[in-house]
Amino acid sequence: MAETLHVAVRTLHVLGMVVLLGGAGTVWYVARRDDPGGGGDTASSLASGYEWAFWGALGVMVVTGVGNLGALGAPGPETRWGSILLVKLAVVAAFVLGSLVRTVAVARMDAWSDRAGVTNAPFYRRAYGATTVVLLALVVLAEVLAHG
Repeated sequence: MAETLHVAVRTLHVLGMVVLLGGAGTVWYVARRDDPGGGGDTASSLASGYEWAFWGALGVMVVTGVGNLGALGAPGPETRWGSILLVKLAVVAAFVLGSLVRTVAVARMDAWSDRAGVTNAPFYRRAYGATTVVLLALVVLAEVLAHG
């Protein structure tokens, strides 16, 4: 039974990353394809929806990440695995803070562009491009942790 629970927790962790990375990549792709002269309405509506999904999936990632760490036992930072985990957790902490800034900026950009009639596509390209790149780096760190 414990093995089944552990597999379920890992599966939720992977699915959470699918939502985070897939959503960010999709918003980035759509923002890149939005008409530069247009308002970026498609990217804007996708970004707003993604932000809700992002924070829900991030909550799942944190809970299941702690669950995975509890199942494996916390290694000391003097081990190679522990050092990599420490780097990953530092990147995650910085990523969460940056994502908070992104979420607030998305909300403010949407409200501002509605009044001013300007495009947000360049902002979405940069914000979600950076989000996608950082998430890819976290996937690489996770793979190194999982497979050495």
